[in-house]
Amino acid sequence: FPQNTEALAKALLLGDDSDLDYKTDIAFKLSGIRHIIAVSGLHVAMLYSVLRVAALNRRWLTALLGYPLLCLFALAAGFTPSVTRACIMVGLMMAAQQIDRQYDSPTALAFAGLVMLLENPLVITSISFQMSFACVTGIQLFDARISAWLTAKLGSPKGKGFHSRIKRWFITSVSISLSAIVLTTPISAYYFGTVSLVGVLSNLLTLWAVSLSFYGIVLALFLSLFWHSGAVFIAKLASIAMEYVTGIAGFLSK
Repeated sequence: FPQNTEALAKALLLGDDSDLDYKTDIAFKLSGIRHIIAVSGLHVAMLYSVLRVAALNRRWLTALLGYPLLCLFALAAGFTPSVTRACIMVGLMMAAQQIDRQYDSPTALAFAGLVMLLENPLVITSISFQMSFACVTGIQLFDARISAWLTAKLGSPKGKGFHSRIKRWFITSVSISLSAIVLTTPISAYYFGTVSLVGVLSNLLTLWAVSLSFYGIVLALFLSLFWHSGAVFIAKLASIAMEYVTGIAGFLSK
């Protein structure tokens, strides 16, 4: 990766922000997108998307590759509470697909919490644990309601045209962002003494680019095993998305 995006690439993939410069770190905090460089359920979800594509959307192959990959990723991330929670939930989802059972997100969330508390009851005092569970609970409680309200105001986004796709993306992005911060905002205010008022806008403008960056990082590292020039090319493309994210964060933080 180019020198100006190498530190961010490492932070996005592994949550290692030790090489990230102070200015960028503060910009992410003030703009409300600091969570993108703290490996969380978002990164596990993106990793699962890559896995589904690599497994050609076959359920048995997804599970065969998925369980060791999730364990390896959680190990690399240091088994942080947010990653552990997400890996357990994705593991349950893959298990449900294998035995043709309906996956129930609230039940999976409760099961993940139970497993983690049985392993270490003091994990409940972790800010990462509280923020992760509050975020997912907020999405489960409010996402559908906010999405329905936005659909009623903006009209149904059904259809395959460009306008419908943009409307779907906007409704989904806003509803998830708003529902995720309903319960996490009080926790953030209590622990960090600050709340970003542009957080929803920041997430709306950057999360798509964060996803592209993450996929590009994974692809570049995979290609680097056997095709160096191809890996460098993909890394440069991913760097464009990362520079966009950094630029938006810097602008909105002001």
